[in-house]
Amino acid sequence: MLTGLVLLLLPLAGAADDVEGGANISATARVGTSNCTATLDGCGWLSFNDAAVFSPWVSARPNANVSARASMDIRLHGPSADHGLSSGSNQSPWSVRIDDAWVSARGSNTDLKLGVQRLAWGVASGISVVDNVNPLNLEDPTVFDQRLSVLMGVAKAHTETLALTAALVPFFVPAAMPAVNVDLMANTDDVFDARLTGRREMTLGSLETRTTVPNDSLKNTAVAAQLRWTPAIGDFALSWYSGRDSLPQVSGDLNLLGYQTKSNTVDVGIPLVYARQHVLGLTSRAALPGDFTGWTEATLTLSDATGTQPQSAQLAALRDLGLIDAVPSPIPRTETQDGEPYVKWIVGADRAFGPVRIVGQWLHGFFTERSAADIRDYGLLGVSYSISPTVRLDTSAASDFDGYLAEAGLTFLHADTAEIKLAATHIDGAAESSFGGLKSASNLRTTVSMRF
Repeated sequence: MLTGLVLLLLPLAGAADDVEGGANISATARVGTSNCTATLDGCGWLSFNDAAVFSPWVSARPNANVSARASMDIRLHGPSADHGLSSGSNQSPWSVRIDDAWVSARGSNTDLKLGVQRLAWGVASGISVVDNVNPLNLEDPTVFDQRLSVLMGVAKAHTETLALTAALVPFFVPAAMPAVNVDLMANTDDVFDARLTGRREMTLGSLETRTTVPNDSLKNTAVAAQLRWTPAIGDFALSWYSGRDSLPQVSGDLNLLGYQTKSNTVDVGIPLVYARQHVLGLTSRAALPGDFTGWTEATLTLSDATGTQPQSAQLAALRDLGLIDAVPSPIPRTETQDGEPYVKWIVGADRAFGPVRIVGQWLHGFFTERSAADIRDYGLLGVSYSISPTVRLDTSAASDFDGYLAEAGLTFLHADTAEIKLAATHIDGAAESSFGGLKSASNLRTTVSMRF
């Protein structure tokens, strides 16, 4: 239906002052570098579901108080063979994603917007701890600020410096998972360890995931609110979100799917759920002395406790096969999320020095860390250098001191409508680092895009 709307209204863009339309076409060629050693055999082609993307859009404003917009991405995924959480899962070679499909009406002190949309509340640069109304979009696992548009209703009442916003999201949408095999979940060694195997050495074989998606019901409807104050000195806001975490967590009965007695190998099925959470957020952004701009975000999160353990009957089968000495009593439970309140925050500042802009930030709590004991600190640095009006160099780095992500790219602009970008991303880290599981997303790429 959205496709028909876009195609119907695009020809009207040049014929009516209150209707505009256009499109963007982009193509990306990306080669993975994580397995490149002495030869090129390990340098396979990668796609983050963006080998070719056609993005038409149309907007209408029949009067000063009513507006509407529709936009979408039609994506050719490309050569990647493995998708999602489990190796070997299949996915369609193409997909359609709705970015906007909303209608907005406004009065002198009120706004109402209904439809598919993106609601961004964070003030940090490139990554946010407060921006949690929309689910994560991790199809490109090297970019952490992308979110999916979802169906919601947003109402706002405002004065010149105060605004109260309320949002309702009736249908749960899970995070879009990476299109290449990266490790965002708990290590299987943590959920099937020596407490179960005793003195025996046991190898974990294949890993399968079983995800329980919440029903679309009033109970699972997400709600959010924000109170924002914008005096002359800055921008300050207090927010609240109650709903489901869009990223799944290990929870439930651990299933032992198969046993190979000769190699002492066990195949494991891991259950995944989307835990309920309540998030209280605080943001501030203001000008600082010396032409700096600074910001702070902080959240207090209370989430459901989650954990997993194998079933007694399955452990008894392992005992009978001689893979373990005895069934432990009680059966140990691995806690994957302790359910205790935890705090995340980010502080940062940026400043322009002629053609160079520098952004520095300190992050306490990555998006995969959801218990106080797991939270780590990260340093983030970005530098952008406008070499000329048509050439820009962008570099960035992030590190938790056990791993890092580094990126550099050159962007060339042609005639204000075409853009060519050459870039490289390298990720490395120890097993305990958040970046350690993202190594396979390291890549070299070329992106060409054109607007019309």
